[in-house]
Amino acid sequence: MPALRKYQVGEPITADMINGIVDAIREAQVSSVVGGTFKRSSGGTTISVNTPQKTTSSSPQAVCPFDPTATKTDAGYEVSFSAGTINGILPTNIFSPLIGITTAGKTYFYIKCVSDGKLLTSAVIEKDTSVRTPQASNADTAPTELNVLIGYMTTAGVAVKTIPCANIVAKVLPTVQEDQVTYVAGQRNFKQYYNWGF
Repeated sequence: MPALRKYQVGEPITADMINGIVDAIREAQVSSVVGGTFKRSSGGTTISVNTPQKTTSSSPQAVCPFDPTATKTDAGYEVSFSAGTINGILPTNIFSPLIGITTAGKTYFYIKCVSDGKLLTSAVIEKDTSVRTPQASNADTAPTELNVLIGYMTTAGVAVKTIPCANIVAKVLPTVQEDQVTYVAGQRNFKQYYNWGF
């Protein structure tokens, strides 16, 4: 790409100067993508990278973040998950399967996250034999814990995913407002509650 120089205020602009800018822009334009698709429209340019593929004995299947795989063992089942992130955090045990899972009842798989009230700071995948109670909204800050249901194990020994094929992005969202009992001059007259949303 030719180096573009800066022009001074009041300097006459010539056709060569404009053509140099146009040539530099054309050189920087993306016109194709290897391993994906490229689409240009009036709303902008979209580049989509193809999902890596894994091959099974029956047919090829896309590998999604947090895809569960159940394996029968002498102690029941163990369930492993494909790599995925929540807010850019890789769960600490993502490469260690959950073990000792039985089919006596449903087993639920959660990503348990810890938060400082604004950002998620850590994540771990856990199993539970019952559905966890959703976090209650907190006043003026997000709850310090977040549990995301990512799948469950059926009594037939099948691991099922419950989230879309994507890494997880959690945001702090306002939920309800509560009127303040006593109004103080210069302060807002309500208490804002927040929770995690997707």
